Amino acid sequence: MAELKNNVLLLSADAVLYFVVLASLLRARTRIGLGAFFCALGVMHFLETYLASILYVSLPFGIVTSPGSTVLFTGKLMMLLLLYIREDAVVVRQPIYGLLFGNVLLFALAYLMRHHTPVSLKPGRGADFAFLNEMGALMVWGTAILFFDCIIMICSTSDRVAGSAIGYFRVWHYVVCWCLRSIRWRSLPACTC
Repeated sequence: MAELKNNVLLLSADAVLYFVVLASLLRARTRIGLGAFFCALGVMHFLETYLASILYVSLPFGIVTSPGSTVLFTGKLMMLLLLYIREDAVVVRQPIYGLLFGNVLLFALAYLMRHHTPVSLKPGRGADFAFLNEMGALMVWGTAILFFDCIIMICSTSDRVAGSAIGYFRVWHYVVCWCLRSIRWRSLPACTC
């Protein structure tokens, strides 16, 4: 029972530290720019994926979770929502696109690096390519989920969607239109976003 209480307290401390630091960077955006905030989110993305792949803790009621997904992923969504509230959708798309393209690049580089012939500098300590593959796939998958979560978040909080009677049922229409407009697909006349 003490271990469960300790895990809850540590997860709470992780969340508070994460929020305080990133909220401070977001608040200081007028003085230091958004680059520091975006870089901090990007660095935390790697730690989030790493922890989600190897570290799990037990919580009360038989819940098992990873600090990477419980604290860091949900915290990143919250910080992007705050950024959207303070700025606009164009600014929120910048770190999401950066994470998406960076993770695809990481995945491609990890694939190429698998073909090197490694030299072991210390016996029993070589490159773990299986773990590198898993991390790359998790980072791309996590960024894709973040991408669609943020699109839904932005669409569901916009006046056009939230004020309509259909509301959330039309979110997917806006999601598809937003994605297609993002990649400059102009051959859809029925897309009235």
